[in-house]
Formats: sequence, structure tokens, C-alpha cells
Amino acid sequence: MIPIDVRSKTGAAESNIRQFVERRITFALDHLRDVHRIAISIEDVNGPKGGVDKHCLIVAEFGFASIVMEETQPDWQIAVARAIHRLARKASEKLQRANQSSAHRGRRTHRRTSTMQMHSGLGLTEDGRGAV
Repeated sequence: MIPIDVRSKTGAAESNIRQFVERRITFALDHLRDVHRIAISIEDVNGPKGGVDKHCLIVAEFGFASIVMEETQPDWQIAVARAIHRLARKASEKLQRANQSSAHRGRRTHRRTSTMQMHSGLGLTEDGRGAV
């Protein structure tokens, strides 16, 4: 289970917001196994005046990165859903880059080891000169 901290200043029922957020997060981030913590803050910027004023801020901590996502919409459900969707996409991109980077480092290390083994088999030092 992903630890989720939900804070709301929208006037909507806290239990409704928590259920909505947990369902969306679980669905969107289920494929990512390295989620440490997620904090979501929802705020009604203009109060009862209306307009595009429901602001959602998400701070997500993964094993490979921390991501901050913001979204402002006329309705809190839309703001939360879009922010979570964008968070899931960004997290997948960062995880893919991290995996590619570690795979690339592994190949470089393997080549270097192979070259040193080849030199030692020929009686050469690391810099390619003959052993004295």
C-alpha cells in the first residue's frame, strides 16, 4: 500500500476526497513498485467566487526520484485526476531513464573489465605497455 497524505481546503467531504485520491493513485501508479510516499494538497484558491480555482499540488517520493506536480482546474476532481495522470507519466519516464542509465553503466564496466583481462593475458600493464 502506498502511503498517501491528503490535505484539503475545498469544503468537500474529506472522506470523499481521500477515497477518490487513493483510487486514482493506486490505478495510476500500480506498475511502479518503488513509491515511498505521496503528499497531496487540494485548495480552493478563490473560495466561493468560483472559476478556475481548485489547485492540486502533489509531491511524490520514489526510490529513483522526487516529483512535484501542480494542476489548477474549475473542479477538484479534474485537478486531482489530471495531476495524477501527469505524475504517472513523468514517473514512468524518469524510471525508464534511470533503468537505461544503469544498463549503460553496466555495459561500460563490462568492456573495461574485458580490456584489462585481455591486457593481463598478454602480459601488458593497464596502459598497454609490456610488463617489466
